[in-house]
Amino acid sequence: MKIALTGITGMVGSHLIKRLYAESEEKHEVRALIREESVLDHLKPYEDVDYVIGGLEDRESLEKLTEGMDVLIHLAHFPGPVQTVDELIKVNLNGTLDLLEAAKKARIKQVVFMSACAVFGEILPTVSEENPLNEDHPVRPASLYGSIKSSIESFLFQYQRSRAFDINIIRPVAIYGVKPQIDKSEWFQTIDYLATNYNVDLKGSTKYVSVDSVVQSIEKVLGNRAVAGKIFHLIDGFIHNLELGEMIVELVDSFGEIEGIRGEPGVAMSNQAAIDLGVEFKGREGIKEYIKLVHKLQTEYGGDRNVQNW
Repeated sequence: MKIALTGITGMVGSHLIKRLYAESEEKHEVRALIREESVLDHLKPYEDVDYVIGGLEDRESLEKLTEGMDVLIHLAHFPGPVQTVDELIKVNLNGTLDLLEAAKKARIKQVVFMSACAVFGEILPTVSEENPLNEDHPVRPASLYGSIKSSIESFLFQYQRSRAFDINIIRPVAIYGVKPQIDKSEWFQTIDYLATNYNVDLKGSTKYVSVDSVVQSIEKVLGNRAVAGKIFHLIDGFIHNLELGEMIVELVDSFGEIEGIRGEPGVAMSNQAAIDLGVEFKGREGIKEYIKLVHKLQTEYGGDRNVQNW
């Protein structure tokens, strides 16, 4: 399969390319959009990737990215440094529309878009543990980030209905996984502090999903016309950050002490559509595996960008 990819230098993109090249039985041809200043050290094992230098604001590079490809996987969201509202909209929304037009012109067959559960702001009172928030719930964003993602989703459905190409939308909650810059990984600092026997103050709670489940969801929809036009919520579970700290203390054999306030569980969400798709969720055992991996990487490699050590 010929895959055009944005966001290869981010966490999901880095894990996806590893899966597509190192672990997939099917041989793929990948062309990736990167900025000129992008750090690619962690991608050195994947020499067959065809890189296009450019960005969402550069129409010529978007045309080069999509020309002759079968599928577009759009993971990129340009966050900054701190930008004005106009700049964020211009790059992320207008840029994505230019990308979709390029995909249409190139006769791309499928577009997979990484959205976010930030598209939800106002939640209907009918949502409960017995009736969790699912993919059919109305979208009413409460943030600029959610509004941008929601707007792109709306345009995608227009392309689907006009038969330009099939679409799939992935909506994860907070994703944990090893990032290319290891010390930027989720919970890295908490693990590091407790591993060196510091005391930590933890508040709040987290809805979480493993990057492995996110990558798996993308693989499951690739070329799958049976799920064309479908949205998938990716949520593995919920954990109080105090519980997370206690888990870390036990796993890294820490003498550090945990203090803080238990968070609220928040809105109940359903992942049934993803389960029906075949996505596997590891639950608390997945978090434990990740904590042990991050601790190992902290000890052995520090912040080195070496994907082979993941």
